[in-house]
Amino acid sequence: MRVAGIVLSGGSAKRLGGEKPFRRFGEGYLIEAILKVLVEMGIPFVVVFKHMKYLGREDIQRINYLLSKYRQGVTWDIVYRGGPVVGILSGMRVVEGDWILVLPCDTPFISRESLENLLKYIGTAESSNHQCIVPRHENGHVEPLFSLYSRSSLKVLEELLKKRRGFSLREFIQRLNPLYIPADEIDRSKRVFTNINTFQDLRRAIKR
Repeated sequence: MRVAGIVLSGGSAKRLGGEKPFRRFGEGYLIEAILKVLVEMGIPFVVVFKHMKYLGREDIQRINYLLSKYRQGVTWDIVYRGGPVVGILSGMRVVEGDWILVLPCDTPFISRESLENLLKYIGTAESSNHQCIVPRHENGHVEPLFSLYSRSSLKVLEELLKKRRGFSLREFIQRLNPLYIPADEIDRSKRVFTNINTFQDLRRAIKR
């Protein structure tokens, strides 16, 4: 059983002035907080950036920096303005793994322990024919961008896209017989699910 990662970095990030993955965070970029954990765990990964139509010279320079430093895969959204569903599809088509760990680029408090807590459910999912493993909070809110997807879910995703565009990530998950697990079993504090969406979020996270 092989696990690979997809780090989604293609959002517009308007409230952060764009370029969310490359906002400074500590001694590096925001995205590197996640990449370092994956490297530490020995999980190969691909970073999915926005459609090439949106990439400028500075974007390419930063992407080359990640390539040279981490020596992992990089790809781009295959559909213009396709959202996270297209990001997952774009990553799944190039990454190799029986299970795909999908993470956003803006959750800098992800830890090795939290990912290990998620990975330990793979056996349960396989024995019960679940195609994805998704943390769920007490209020019913789910974390589809902090989840595991089986390789077989790629076929489901491709079939959905053939039928129509614009379906939600939640709709995709519902087709996969999801295994929902309590979010506090991933991290009791739930800090790992913290997203950076604004400059205020970023300043607050840096102070922690």
